[in-house]
Amino acid sequence: MNREQLAHFQGALADLLLAADPGVALSAACTAPGADPMLSAIDADGLRLAALLVAKLRFQRLMNASRAAAEWFERDGRGFTEAFRRYHREVAPSALDPWREAAEFAAWSGRQGIEPGED
Repeated sequence: MNREQLAHFQGALADLLLAADPGVALSAACTAPGADPMLSAIDADGLRLAALLVAKLRFQRLMNASRAAAEWFERDGRGFTEAFRRYHREVAPSALDPWREAAEFAAWSGRQGIEPGED
C-alpha cells in the first residue's frame, strides 16, 4: 500500500468512526462502487466499539476543559447530548488535549448560533 492509498483508507476509516451508525456505514462503504477492499477486513462490532471510545474521549476532554459545556450538560443533558452528537459528526477529531477540544466545540457552537450558557 502506497501513501496515497493509506491516506485514502485512513480518511474512509475516520468517516466511519464519526458515522451515526458505524456498522451500517461500513456495510454501505464495502458495497459502494470502487470500495477499498481493505474495508471488508474491518470487524463491524470492533468498529462500533472504537467509535464509542472516540466519542467518549472527546466528551471527556470537553467536560474537563469547558465549564460552560459541563454546566450545559448538567442543566440540559438532552439538549447538550444532541448538540454534542452533531458536533462529533460534523467536526473531525483533531484535538490532542482538552483545551483544544473545548476551543473547537466553542467555535462550532458559535457557527451554529448555539451558546453553551443558553437554555
